[in-house]
Amino acid sequence: MFFNPTSALALLLASVLSYNVVRVIYNIVLHPLAKYDGPLSWRALRFPFVKTMVSGDLPHRIKRLHEQYGPIVRVAPDELSFTDPAAWRDIYPQNFQRPREYKDKPPRKSCRKSDICQRARSWPIPQDTRTSFFSEKSVYEQEAMIKGHVDLLIRKLHQTIDTDPSKSAAVVDALQWCNYATFDVIGDFIWGSSFKCLDQVQSHPWIQVIAQFKVALIVGAFKFYPPLDAILTFITPKSAMADLWMIWKTTENKISERLTRSKGRKDVMSYMIAANKASSEYYMSRDEMEINAMLLVIAGSESVTTALLGATHYLLREPAKLQILVREIRSTYPEEDDITGISLNSLPYLNAVLQEALRLCPTIPDGMRREIPKGGAAVAGHFLPEGTVVSIPQWATYQSPRNYYKPAFFYP
Repeated sequence: MFFNPTSALALLLASVLSYNVVRVIYNIVLHPLAKYDGPLSWRALRFPFVKTMVSGDLPHRIKRLHEQYGPIVRVAPDELSFTDPAAWRDIYPQNFQRPREYKDKPPRKSCRKSDICQRARSWPIPQDTRTSFFSEKSVYEQEAMIKGHVDLLIRKLHQTIDTDPSKSAAVVDALQWCNYATFDVIGDFIWGSSFKCLDQVQSHPWIQVIAQFKVALIVGAFKFYPPLDAILTFITPKSAMADLWMIWKTTENKISERLTRSKGRKDVMSYMIAANKASSEYYMSRDEMEINAMLLVIAGSESVTTALLGATHYLLREPAKLQILVREIRSTYPEEDDITGISLNSLPYLNAVLQEALRLCPTIPDGMRREIPKGGAAVAGHFLPEGTVVSIPQWATYQSPRNYYKPAFFYP
């Protein structure tokens, strides 16, 4: 029998089309999540979600969808978004796992455990197994180091202003200087040595690389389509990976340097090393140390920068509230050296400003997505089938009039 390739191709295309039509009808009408409202195209296919994610507009778009459809929105065939505060305790304390599309393993790195935040709460400090580096006590042990970097930041800012021709109206880039300071602090905190951004008054290449969120979003989008994801790995030129390899090389060098030092101020690596000696349960391989250290550097620097810039932005927009904060600080501390981490907890307006800045400028405006485990689970009073992806989009939740009075305003 004669084989007709044209007919075979037409049959294949017809089959693919039929399959997708059936899948769309199922997603809209018969899917277990069909009763939840959302845009028709988003309920039918994952593509509108992915397209909006790559555009960078996903947090804002989801906010608008919640304004239109309410506290629960179906943003993809298998995904629900919640702005109901009750969903928080149902999703995140339950240790639901991240969906496959949101997991990543660095190239040429072997990582069995990347849930550092969950396990680190139990990492022992030498001679004290009751605390971890996430404890208040451990953070206060870093105060002298942090103060040193803050003092250097202030000196460098003064020098920059003093050398500006228009001293009375000198302009500095707040984002740039916050990045310098936070990267130096987090580097010192993780592996006991800073990136020297403040000393050299220039960005470390790390900052430019992790600022390339667009590339990360595009790579993440391909994960929703496994065949394309596999192809991407093969067609990506080595030159495009050069910056990423630079990050890993820096991390490897920092970890190697830190492991050769046995004495000095405690840092996060101190706890990793102590945990490896104390218990096989919390043992980390070299690759796992590098992966988790890199994650902490990125998360720690960007989150603090966002909070600082958010507070600065809104205080400068509202001088009356800035003056309230200035009076509170200066009436509490006659001298700069009187300021301590513990005593700052007693300043109600300062802490209110920081909380409000985090609400208006959340460090993660989108949601941290989790997957309903086997057997299903209840979220905000709704029982959901296993495999459902759920999240709380922080920007939409904190901007919801259901949760806050005049949510767009800065009200410390």
